[in-house]
Amino acid sequence: MNYLYLFQKIFFSSPGRIIICALAAVTLLGAIALWLPWCHKENLTFINALFTATSATCGTGLLVVPLQHFTFTGHCILLFLMQVSALGLVSLTIFLMSLFFELRLSTRYLMGEMLEIEGWNASHHLLLFIVFLTTVVESLGTWCIFFTVKDNYSFSKALFYSVFHAVSSFTSTGFTFFDTGDGAMPLNPPLLLITTILAFMGGLGFIVWQEVYLYIQSFKEKRHFNWSLHSKVVLSTTLLIIGFASMMFFYIEYILHNNQEYSLLATLGNSLFNAITCRSAGLTTFHLPLVHFATLFLIMIITFIGSSPGSTGSGIKTTTFALFLASVRATVTRRSSVELKGRTIPHEQIFKSMAILSVSLSWIALTIFCLLITEQGWRFIDISFEAFSAFCNLGLSTGITPYLSTMGKYILTISMFIGRIGSLTLLLAFRKQKEKKEFHYPEERVILG
Repeated sequence: MNYLYLFQKIFFSSPGRIIICALAAVTLLGAIALWLPWCHKENLTFINALFTATSATCGTGLLVVPLQHFTFTGHCILLFLMQVSALGLVSLTIFLMSLFFELRLSTRYLMGEMLEIEGWNASHHLLLFIVFLTTVVESLGTWCIFFTVKDNYSFSKALFYSVFHAVSSFTSTGFTFFDTGDGAMPLNPPLLLITTILAFMGGLGFIVWQEVYLYIQSFKEKRHFNWSLHSKVVLSTTLLIIGFASMMFFYIEYILHNNQEYSLLATLGNSLFNAITCRSAGLTTFHLPLVHFATLFLIMIITFIGSSPGSTGSGIKTTTFALFLASVRATVTRRSSVELKGRTIPHEQIFKSMAILSVSLSWIALTIFCLLITEQGWRFIDISFEAFSAFCNLGLSTGITPYLSTMGKYILTISMFIGRIGSLTLLLAFRKQKEKKEFHYPEERVILG
């Protein structure tokens, strides 16, 4: 029996299984590395090491032990895991596929299916662009942050903290050494501005940034450029969500609470910062245990929608949310097809978006139910926020993460993992080979509403 062939067939026969294997392998190796005695200063259980490694690799940012618990070596391991998150599962998967497969037509087809891009050449060019953009943006971010904080630390510490924060912001992870000790970012305008830009760029998606780059080239050459429907939907939906969240944060936290501690300009900037970073980056200037319940609920909504496909963030993605709204509009207006920005959306994508939405909500509901059993004494809003934060890889918490039971840590570890790969991807990874049907069942209606 050819065991290598059997191994490939079981674990690498579909894009979903490849993604799961890639993420699981990196996470487990990271947990083992963090568990080594020279990577932490105090006693560290394996579940805490696994939770932290999963949080870093999945770009979540939840911590059961503080960053100061780890040594410099441990911090470097976390930095590496966050960088894997930055390059993304796409890059990691392409690399693993090149190890286990010859890049024949079948392999290139899998890559096109995984990225939803026509052709291997496009996938290859996207990979190169991902590496290039990540390197440039994180380098510029590090340089800007360093000159912002260099007076507060020694040269070596300021440099490492700057690299760590730049990578954390761009990868939407949310680990930082610059917080005030209560999970909130200091009100340092230059640092907040740089963090906002990094989080926005990471959450917009590499495919969109590649089109922005091509548009700039076309503009210089005075050529017409056609934006793809994907980029149009991502840009419009992202700006709409950020604008709405900014106004709501401003109203709830500063007008409703009558907070006049800061100037109007600083308040507007603070609202914009939280509208961008609370979608997936996991950094905030709010002291979450003290904010209004409406603010927590708003954060849960925007983080559930999350970032865009092919980005460093998670959530159900902006395109899924846009297709959901378009489907509702088509139903209300009694149209036979779903249309978006002058294009008809294939039924397959409509079904997929509805499945992603329903399966994600179902998983979060199951997580909340389990945490209500395992974690006693916490408010329902705290448990719900923790469940949303873990699955959507947000990383913010109302303060209950360090006090979770062992079972609660395992539940959130699994939720972070599933949230990163996608609940629908997990289900599709273990489906049986599609059978060709030679017939269709008779059509019959049921009563709705």
